[in-house]
Amino acid sequence: MDKLATYVGAIHGQPSAVKIVGVETKRESWSDQGFDVDRQETVYSFDNGVVIRRVVELDDFPADLACAECWINYDVIEHGRGRTVSPSSKSFDNACRETFWLKFHSEPRV
Repeated sequence: MDKLATYVGAIHGQPSAVKIVGVETKRESWSDQGFDVDRQETVYSFDNGVVIRRVVELDDFPADLACAECWINYDVIEHGRGRTVSPSSKSFDNACRETFWLKFHSEPRV
């Protein structure tokens, strides 16, 4: 079983056993209750047949927080032949949580 964190790490430029061989990005923006919202959907194809979709949605709502709210979702679109990526989806409500999750799941366990 492959860990989703392996693929997320590769997406973020970390050294990885998997290689990104294709990237397709779509962007859209709109206004919602006076705030601008941006959505970026990127589909990553890997050398082993796995395909991961990452969607990031953020708005320009003023926030004093060190890690402002945004929405980050990962979904496994294709597992690749003979592979299972787990979990098959993961969501975060800010980039700090995504970073923590990635660090926690990328470090070797003793």
